[in-house]
Amino acid sequence: MRPCRFILAISLAAPVAFSNPILPQQIPLSPATTTTTTTSGSTNPHNHDHISPSLFSEFEELSRIVDITYCIGTPSPGISHPFICPSHCSQFPSFQLIQSWNTGPLLSDSCGYIALSHPPAEKRVIVAFRGTYSVTNALVDLSTGRQEYVPYPPSNRSDLSVYYNTQSKEEGEVPKCEGCWAHAGFLESWRQASEVVVPIVDGLLRQWESHGYRLELVGHSLGGAVAGLAGLEFRERGWKGRVTTFGEPRIGNANLSQYINLLLPAPNYRRITHKSDPVPLLPFSKWGFLHHATEYFIEKEDLTPTPEDVRVCEGDEDETCAASGSANMLQLFWSHRDYFHRLGLCVPDGWRRVLDGAWGPWWPKKGY
Repeated sequence: MRPCRFILAISLAAPVAFSNPILPQQIPLSPATTTTTTTSGSTNPHNHDHISPSLFSEFEELSRIVDITYCIGTPSPGISHPFICPSHCSQFPSFQLIQSWNTGPLLSDSCGYIALSHPPAEKRVIVAFRGTYSVTNALVDLSTGRQEYVPYPPSNRSDLSVYYNTQSKEEGEVPKCEGCWAHAGFLESWRQASEVVVPIVDGLLRQWESHGYRLELVGHSLGGAVAGLAGLEFRERGWKGRVTTFGEPRIGNANLSQYINLLLPAPNYRRITHKSDPVPLLPFSKWGFLHHATEYFIEKEDLTPTPEDVRVCEGDEDETCAASGSANMLQLFWSHRDYFHRLGLCVPDGWRRVLDGAWGPWWPKKGY
């Protein structure tokens, strides 16, 4: 079964790309802000508050960073060194591509890139995970079963023993995830990606951590679920990083949700959702799947939102946020892709407006 697919598909028409080498490194868990305990037992900062302009700007930048992943995979031209692509790459002149990957042919498997963000930009090792392109393949993955959540053993990876004891010495042993299971397709996608990501991040950590670089994980759609699993594994290994996802599906059961809340509490995991996006409602809760905190909900359906259109939600599944919607699969092509920008188009920014007009009424004219 091919992992780069799921109900969370992304475009029919957007050109994509195959990429080449890229990037790098690790980030510390930031101290949590003042929090409020929710009914689910998880915590959230400033419940139902609209976000600050600075946080909005951060999310908007990350949406462009993850959108660049759609230049990876056939038939797109990919990403080249130092950090060049048809999409937003020119907006990040201090980025250095370390590695890009596409673990399978055409529209399947795991895709993404690793890059270093150097000054004057924020010092980061960025790992970005792409979503899926094929609606058909995405729907097929609904049949994928559950799998017990067990972090993949480090014995198959490069020697990371230098980091293993950091967590236990400073904060106590990381607890096991008892009774946890996840979507098998997501686990397989991360397994494939990890063969590329883990050794590279290991090397980058050794080189750049002492220089103040932090690990930034970002993903859209299926890539959001994979970014979440990656963040968990890094945390279990004693690495400290931050995860931000857009349109992330439910990863696993309630036990796994609680485990994520424990290891990656706010503000170390930001799960951004959008009104009418069906993917955060998948796989269905009646199958035993449940989200984790902390959700940021874009209340405005059309592009472009403002800070007043984005608020923090309560608990794991706030009934006033994404959980209040219905899974209208037609919105895979619009609301699921509209996160601060329309994601999934590996084209220059100026072309987006032209294509909106040329493709007709089935491609609604929403602002950029």
